[in-house]
Amino acid sequence: MDFITGVLLKDISYLWMIFFIMISAGLAKEYQLFAPAFAYVRNTFRSNKFVVVLLSAIGGILPIEGRVTVSAGLLDTVAPKEGHGREKLGIVDYLSTHHYYMWSPLEKTVILPIAAFGLTYTAWLGLIAPLLVVSVGFIAWYIWSQVHEEEISITPGNFKLSAVLRNVIPMFVAIGFYIYNSQWMVGCFGLLTLYYIIISQQWNIKHLLRYVRWDVLLWVGAVIMLGNYMKSHNGEFEALIKSSGLDPATFVGMLIISAIGFAASFLMGSSGKFVAIAVLMSQLFGVEFFLWFFAIDFAAYLLSPTHKCVMVGHKYFNTPLSTYYKALGTWGALLLATAGIVTFVL
Repeated sequence: MDFITGVLLKDISYLWMIFFIMISAGLAKEYQLFAPAFAYVRNTFRSNKFVVVLLSAIGGILPIEGRVTVSAGLLDTVAPKEGHGREKLGIVDYLSTHHYYMWSPLEKTVILPIAAFGLTYTAWLGLIAPLLVVSVGFIAWYIWSQVHEEEISITPGNFKLSAVLRNVIPMFVAIGFYIYNSQWMVGCFGLLTLYYIIISQQWNIKHLLRYVRWDVLLWVGAVIMLGNYMKSHNGEFEALIKSSGLDPATFVGMLIISAIGFAASFLMGSSGKFVAIAVLMSQLFGVEFFLWFFAIDFAAYLLSPTHKCVMVGHKYFNTPLSTYYKALGTWGALLLATAGIVTFVL
């Protein structure tokens, strides 16, 4: 009963948020509501790509649950309808919203290790710095080398301050209220959608529903349910780790311990669970291995089939899963190599 209640009452709000963001983004794109703001950035920096950098940076630092969906809505306003350019923005959306787990003082992936090991925030940044530097470098490389100017769809326009205030600021107001109280997610984006309907004068329900990607909602809902099921059985994974009795001082022992942590994080696809597993394993086998365990479990979380962010971009931008896993696998490999060098070599 608790599992069903969690899906129906908590996770349904996330699906409603996706629903309203799709409509808002669709209206913004069709009626060029963000064109004046994009024109200013485009004309100032002489680069369509910089618009993508700016949008992904904004989406990537939002202290909210579901920022991958908000970021997707922002990026969709400059995405072509189809083709490789659109597919690449799915990767940009994912990468730009997942470095947050390493540095945000509001995120449980930062709060939990700080509390468990008695660290200051500055000490945490010093500990996680190798992984954070590599991640930012990889994200910057991907955007600048893989996304091309001609693959970004920006309609030329003139900057008008009044249009920016009327069309763009309300979106940031909605995001701001959501940041203030996450329980307002549906109301914030529902009202934003209503506002864009009013200023665009598009009242046709059938037309508005064309903006909705129903396959995205169905897939994300299915992944949420699968993830909740796996999370409800996390006690079994923790018991397995605790009872392993392996020696981390040996190569085989560390390999098996790491494999257990990777498998548990991969199956559950939860940021809270992967960091809890990393902390637990560090407490069992040695705090000096925390960076390695964090990298292992974070990489598993990124690749997890129960991680709903993959399905958001996969369906929203038509990004092939093979493209996703190629990029995420590269990121994960860089994290493991970095953590391995810092932990076992230096």
